Amino acid sequence: MISSLPRRCQISVLLVEDEELVRDAMCRALVRAGYLVQTAATGHDAIGLLRTPIEPIDVVLLDIQLPDVSGIDLCAKFRELHPHLPVLVCTGCTDPEESAELVRLGIRGYFAKPIPMDDLLATMQRVLAA
Repeated sequence: MISSLPRRCQISVLLVEDEELVRDAMCRALVRAGYLVQTAATGHDAIGLLRTPIEPIDVVLLDIQLPDVSGIDLCAKFRELHPHLPVLVCTGCTDPEESAELVRLGIRGYFAKPIPMDDLLATMQRVLAA
C-alpha cells in the first residue's frame, strides 16, 4: 500500500553501531516502529552521513564504543556539524567520567546495552516531541 503522505513526514534516524547483528536488530525494530533508518558501522561513516545524508537526520542513536573514533569525540563532531541534533547514546559499559562528558556535550538519553526497544522508542518519542 502506498502512503499518501510525503515521505519526509517520517522521522529519520542515524543508527551508529559497529556490531552487525545488533545494528540489524535495532534497524528492523526502528523500521517496524515507522522510522526511516540510515546506518553507519563506524564513526567516520556516521560523519559522512551527517554531512551528506540520504534523508535529513532528525535524531542520532549512537553506540559509544566504536572501533575508529571515540564516542566523546564523535558527539563533539556531531555538535559541531549540527548543534541542535538530538543524540541518544547506547553502550555496553558505563564509565562515570565518560557519562559526565557526554551529558556536558548535550546528549538527550543514555542507555546501557542491551536496550529494551520499548524504552528506546519511548525515549525517542519524548526527545523528538521536546
